Amino acid sequence: MIQIFETTDKYPLQKIGKMAGVCWNSPVDDAEKNIKRAKECIISGHGRVLEYVDIELCISGYSARAIREYYTHIGGSPTRLQESTRYVNCGNFEYFIPPAVKGSDSAAKLYGECMDFIQKQYAALLEAGVSREDAANVLPLGMMTKIVDKRNLRNMINLMNQRLCTRAYTEIRTLANEIKSSLSAYSEEWAWICENFFVPKCEVSGFCTEKKSCGRKPKKD
Repeated sequence: MIQIFETTDKYPLQKIGKMAGVCWNSPVDDAEKNIKRAKECIISGHGRVLEYVDIELCISGYSARAIREYYTHIGGSPTRLQESTRYVNCGNFEYFIPPAVKGSDSAAKLYGECMDFIQKQYAALLEAGVSREDAANVLPLGMMTKIVDKRNLRNMINLMNQRLCTRAYTEIRTLANEIKSSLSAYSEEWAWICENFFVPKCEVSGFCTEKKSCGRKPKKD
């Protein structure tokens, strides 16, 4: 689940155009001119101005593993807060089940039994007097977690280019698509940005840079 906070810039193109207008000593009080100027900047690849657009959201219902991959996108000084395993009782944690596991009765049974065992052992550790912060060491990467994330548009575009690629892991690709959908619905200006720039990296370069290609775009000779 993605919750877009109201502190996220609702009119990113107007903000970009305004900042760029100051640099060019142009009038910045006309919204349409600011939008036009912003689109020209983005299409021309003037990425620095994208760093003025703030995105603040809450991400929940994704595993610690997916969030760990999300954390690797550190350019542009993003910051985040994560649900504490030190203070929160995680005895009844929910967890991610990979599609390949769901598709196999025997694998799903083994997977579920493993998670049940961890939950029981975690609870037993608490009953034995072990603190939550110490018992948390047995919790799995597949456990669902929650974070508050802040980053700028330049960083988010780079994240989308990487994580919308079909070579990205299933869960984080789902996360990227959900963020894209949520921001697209936030305003018309976001919808334009999402449609044109929240795309797999092959759509940007025109060719596939991955060693194992999905075939969406040809590999570069």
